[in-house]
Amino acid sequence: METQNRENRAEPWRPSSVVEKAAAEQNNKKPKRTTLKRIIWAIIGVLIFIIIVQVAIADKYSAQVLVIEGEKKVGVNPTDERLDFGDLSADTSATRYVTLNAGGIDTFIFVLKFGSIAELVKLSENNFTMKKGDEKKLEFSLYMPVSAPIGEKYTGFVWIFKLPKAW
Repeated sequence: METQNRENRAEPWRPSSVVEKAAAEQNNKKPKRTTLKRIIWAIIGVLIFIIIVQVAIADKYSAQVLVIEGEKKVGVNPTDERLDFGDLSADTSATRYVTLNAGGIDTFIFVLKFGSIAELVKLSENNFTMKKGDEKKLEFSLYMPVSAPIGEKYTGFVWIFKLPKAW
């Protein structure tokens, strides 16, 4: 009977009490880890939301050019909604402009180009800051190389991101 009572008593020097203490400490740490995970997921969620909003409000232009036969011929299709460089023969170039307004706050501007036309289009300026109230014309130049195949249509997109400058 006495040995049975000794076994039931929790004594601090016994291994079972050490295991119980470790389990109690582990239980105390779990809420902290869970809270930290929640904070990290909340930050990731906010960042994803900001990225989605920026992509949604970016100025998006489709861009295209058609390679035509002939010596130094240029056909132009002026429009404000697209960066249409028209019809170009080999060894010719065309330029289009987009006017940007900074609005009421300093704005960081950066431009991304996509598609088969991206390598042909050169920007006058990229990754820059506009002061509030400024207006700037971005120049998009396209040079049609001599090696361009006749009848080839190059297409793509240009996205202009305007981020409020916080730094």
